[in-house]
Amino acid sequence: MRKIILTLAATMCIIASQAAEAIVERPAQKSATSFAVVIDATTYDKCRAEVAAYRDALTKDGLAVYTISAAWSSPEQVRAELAKLYKSNAKKMPLEGCVFIGDVPYVSVQNAQHMTTAFKMNEERFPIDEASVTSDRFYDDLNLKFEFIKRDSLDNLRYYYKLSEDSPQHLNPTFYSGRIHYPEQMGGDKYEATAKYLRKVVAERERQEQIDYMVTFAGAAYNSDCLVTWMDERVMLDEIFPQLNRNDYLALKQLNFRMHNYNMTYRLFAELERDEVDIMLFNEHGSPDKQHISGEGQIESFDARLDALRSTVFSAIRREERKGEKGDVEGAKAYFKERYHLTDKFFEEYYNPTPSTKDPDDLNLEDLNSHKLNPRFVVFNACYNGSFHQPGYVAGSYIFGDGRTVVAQGNTVNVLQDRWTYELFGLLTHGVRVGQYNRMIATLEGHIIGDPAFRFAPTVEGSLAQDMVTKKVSNGKKANLKNVVYWSSLLNAPNADVQSLALRMLSDGGAISAKELLNKYRTCNYATTRMECLKLIMRFGSCPESIAAVSEALYDSYEVVRRNAATYAWMLGAEELADEITDVMINYPESQRVGFILNRAMEMLPEQVAMAAFDKAAAATHYPVKENIEALRKYQLRSQKSKQSEMECLFNSEEKLAARISAIRGVRNNTYHEYVPQMIALVNDEAQPMELRVAVVEALGWFVASPRKAEIIAACEALKSTDKALAAEAIQTINRLK
Repeated sequence: MRKIILTLAATMCIIASQAAEAIVERPAQKSATSFAVVIDATTYDKCRAEVAAYRDALTKDGLAVYTISAAWSSPEQVRAELAKLYKSNAKKMPLEGCVFIGDVPYVSVQNAQHMTTAFKMNEERFPIDEASVTSDRFYDDLNLKFEFIKRDSLDNLRYYYKLSEDSPQHLNPTFYSGRIHYPEQMGGDKYEATAKYLRKVVAERERQEQIDYMVTFAGAAYNSDCLVTWMDERVMLDEIFPQLNRNDYLALKQLNFRMHNYNMTYRLFAELERDEVDIMLFNEHGSPDKQHISGEGQIESFDARLDALRSTVFSAIRREERKGEKGDVEGAKAYFKERYHLTDKFFEEYYNPTPSTKDPDDLNLEDLNSHKLNPRFVVFNACYNGSFHQPGYVAGSYIFGDGRTVVAQGNTVNVLQDRWTYELFGLLTHGVRVGQYNRMIATLEGHIIGDPAFRFAPTVEGSLAQDMVTKKVSNGKKANLKNVVYWSSLLNAPNADVQSLALRMLSDGGAISAKELLNKYRTCNYATTRMECLKLIMRFGSCPESIAAVSEALYDSYEVVRRNAATYAWMLGAEELADEITDVMINYPESQRVGFILNRAMEMLPEQVAMAAFDKAAAATHYPVKENIEALRKYQLRSQKSKQSEMECLFNSEEKLAARISAIRGVRNNTYHEYVPQMIALVNDEAQPMELRVAVVEALGWFVASPRKAEIIAACEALKSTDKALAAEAIQTINRLK
């Protein structure tokens, strides 16, 4: 193999692509893995020195760095360059990740909502800019296939693509990625801001700090404000970050919106400005330009009642102000004056707020931009905070601010409250890059904002970061036997997330069975590793092992395991689980999110099965408040009647088409397994409207763990030679259920 020349000037290779002349600068030295800096030509020209310093810092950190620049003409050109680089480096220096700096086109995806955790907007009835998911999975998951729709008429960086029906329907990113995109709402020169950010990244990389200080925050109305959920967070943190469990209160702080008279914004800024904090993790609700923090607390004093009144009144006035000319601020003030006998003096505080009267509910962009935010890595387990395609977005204010924050993880659309927030999070303490971590938990909406190759100094020596790239297990390839042996050797490592990673690598390569995973679940003392076992078992769909695992996991000591087991219970729709579902729902009401999800699991069961199990559990319970049980029973009956009414609407040809389509769209969230035969019959009925038949086939694609999955696949196979739209949807549903 020809030696790579060491001087950068001598090794620059200019490649003229057929689309628009991309310039590829090759790395100055070899390494076990490689990384690509993808940047637009103008940003590169104006930030060349800073990009070079960033490249050198990455090289020092063990990466062979390619720099690819162009006046990018389309997302497909960018993807082609990355695909070419990945293919050419597959054996010698595998591409592990990339970063997009500046004005690199981005893609908003249609027809892929099943790859998100929660987003389900009607793509036919809402504008394309609202009903699409902006996602860099277009670039970093080369397995996926897309079809071009159009370029945005207002944003010249935004392109719309549709996920092809014959594409793989599950995310499996080829490498990781990140975005360094300056929010124009921050003002100033975006090129200087980008250069300043790169200088900050280089400086932070020089520090080589370990994770020894962390802060977590639980916002209002998140996870049903369940205290069991918040309490069990500590179980996980002690397992995956054992170095924080030391005699130092400042090492780990778990904050909750209930603290400090339910006004946490000032306390949060105090934590965010602490120089030593390495990671800040927010579990909250969010918007592109806000972090929603506080809520109304218990009214225990006169001052608390006064604060609650101020919050209610001032929020109403702000809503009117935001309406602009259509708002009626004076009318709102007059209403509250009459209702609560308020004087003009009360409203003076609105226009001249003091720390006690300023809106406590949000952290907005103005607030964030006026503080130095220092945690090196910030995680937003929240909706929209990572919307890098917006003029202003929360994650952008963090990394481009004057503080030490260099990387964030956030979502471009809404995200499920019950996602497993901390999956494999502890790998960061082993020197794993944040991009590698994000790739392992990929969703369509989840992105790294900032330097995705950033990592903390390991507290435990090892080569996991490199091994995750160079020792992948490929199903059916004998050459990977040594990799199977390697990951198998880590199944009993003295660390929860190392064990979890080993399980994941083996599972991705098809080198571990459902039976082996179930046995590992039953014998493992690490709560987070048991959760990984449960998740991986569910890849096998409805089978004896998955039903047994869920049955046992509903009683697990770790709330996250119980909560996910509840979700898997409704996905499986297994009547064998009816007794466990009702027992946990009735006798363990303190786990609010578990009970909330089990209500759905009950609705997925046939009424006779569900109510018989409920009555059996109710008769045996020692739970003292019988009125509560009766109320819960009535709720279950109402849910069953609602299901039946919805399905009657779907199957009734006399109903309006819009109502029937609305009914089948509801099945995306509620997989009514008992009605699958009737849905298949509707699909096969040529007298039914084609739009409805297509919608039903699409809905059947959400039955990924159903015991009726084989029936659905067989029915869809028979549709391949029918109407073009129906056949395409059938192909997509088959690929989703495989």
